[in-house]
Amino acid sequence: MGIFEGQVAIVTGGGGGVGRATAWRLTAEGASVVVADIDEAAARATVEIIGEAGGIAIASLSDVADEASVKAMVATAVDTFGRLDLLHNNAVLQGLADGDVTELDVDVFDRKMAVNARGVMLGCKHAIPALRAGGGGAIVNMASVSGLVGTDENLAYGTSKAAIIGMTRYVASMVGKDGIRCNAIAPGLIMTARLEAHLSAERVAMYAAERLLPWPADPNDIAGVVAFLASDAGRCITGQTIVVDCGTTAHRPRHAIKAWESSLRDATSAADEITT
Repeated sequence: MGIFEGQVAIVTGGGGGVGRATAWRLTAEGASVVVADIDEAAARATVEIIGEAGGIAIASLSDVADEASVKAMVATAVDTFGRLDLLHNNAVLQGLADGDVTELDVDVFDRKMAVNARGVMLGCKHAIPALRAGGGGAIVNMASVSGLVGTDENLAYGTSKAAIIGMTRYVASMVGKDGIRCNAIAPGLIMTARLEAHLSAERVAMYAAERLLPWPADPNDIAGVVAFLASDAGRCITGQTIVVDCGTTAHRPRHAIKAWESSLRDATSAADEITT
């Protein structure tokens, strides 16, 4: 018997990466899963992979930024499986250009907030009544370390993830009395197949320099944390954001400090050459 035997889950953004790994993990532990994605073909591919492993899942064409679509997604879970026990708000929009605030396209900002932040709100709004009807359950939101620390890029993305972290606390405060827990995960770099195919060697080296551990997280690492937070093992955890970043934010940014030290040495060397 798996730890989610007889339970029903929705995983948004379930067509690939973390969503696919999480849907697979939940079904492997006995859950029936609605794999929701705006890319229906990708959702169906995840369902096929799960089916080949003996799991139970169905695909749902869902746009998390659209309220009617989210409402229908939840209804699909309840109508098909009779209940809802877990929502993993994982769908995300990353790809649009998101640079300096003085040059940021307002439409890009609004779109990222709509998918990343409003999408989580809508998922909670429509899933909570179904969770209440079943006597409780769990919500696990996908945040990011970008919502905890600032950089010189990706302002809209980071702001949307910071909103999710705050929203998680508010939702947890509102529904704890109903036996519903709400937590978030804040990953650092997740080495998905898609990301690995597009990252330059220099970028990979930069991310490696930021980490304390010698390995990056992969989708299965995040799926394991989702499963923990949603299970009885995490029954006393709510309103929290669990950082899963291989130590990236646990220390001073040594790579930046070393670069600064190197620039000082170069400047001193150049000055010595001029002096001599």
